[in-house]
Amino acid sequence: LALESEYVSANLNHWVDLIFGYKQRGPEAAAAHNIFHYLSYEGSVDLDKITDEVDRKATESHIQNFGQTPSQLLVKMPHPNRLPAEECWRPLISELSRLKSLRC
Repeated sequence: LALESEYVSANLNHWVDLIFGYKQRGPEAAAAHNIFHYLSYEGSVDLDKITDEVDRKATESHIQNFGQTPSQLLVKMPHPNRLPAEECWRPLISELSRLKSLRC
């Protein structure tokens, strides 16, 4: 339930910025202490261009064992804040059981 709290919802945009956004790489990432090994970043190495078999296997092993950073989707600006719950649109009918009573 903690992940469904209003606090988490209100601050989710900061996580999006770190994982998929403008704080994933570059100076903004450094300022946010969000730096990973260079091999984890998409496009950092072209495995087909590594001619030494030992180096290639070591690079592949590193990527497989330590993972990859997700693709950077939001490059230029922060992800917008989520609207507070009281400002969000509410459905006309929030419970499916109420739909049955509206049948003709």
